[in-house]
Amino acid sequence: MRKLILLACLVAVSAVVVGAARGAQPDVGTLSVEGGTGHFMLDVRGAVLGRLTNGSITVTDRSPNDPYEATITGRRVVAQRRLGPARVFVRGQGLRFRMLGGSYRIVIHGSGVALSVVGRGVVLLDGEPRATGDDVGVYSLDGVDCSLEPVSCVPISDDPARLKLEVATEVEPTRSGADTR
Repeated sequence: MRKLILLACLVAVSAVVVGAARGAQPDVGTLSVEGGTGHFMLDVRGAVLGRLTNGSITVTDRSPNDPYEATITGRRVVAQRRLGPARVFVRGQGLRFRMLGGSYRIVIHGSGVALSVVGRGVVLLDGEPRATGDDVGVYSLDGVDCSLEPVSCVPISDDPARLKLEVATEVEPTRSGADTR
């Protein structure tokens, strides 16, 4: 029963995240990661949903006085430590995490990383293959859901990639000789 309730909550939260990405806040960007293996750092203000098959996550709440709180659960939690009043570390298997609202620095190291992010900030993606040529996952900054359309996403590089999470703004063409009254 708890799994069913958790699934229903995740579906509801995903709908909110998708709604926010589609127009509630035009100045935010989106990130989708699927099948990630390596080191991922997110310094974002917004909403983050994700899961991690095996590894660790460290979350620093950069706005601890707001009403939002990070939630991390796991099938098998090996270690869980509070590293300060606004910082938590969790290592284990089958981890799921949710940060809605607020500002966070999230550091993930492991395999089976899946992320959905809506917000503003900076992201570092550093794939770490176990062997040469191993797949380290895919990502998209274009609003594509990599779990549904992995062929439309970009492979994660073995070299660290620093990406800015924001919406690309279109520049209006200037008209020469136009009346600017």
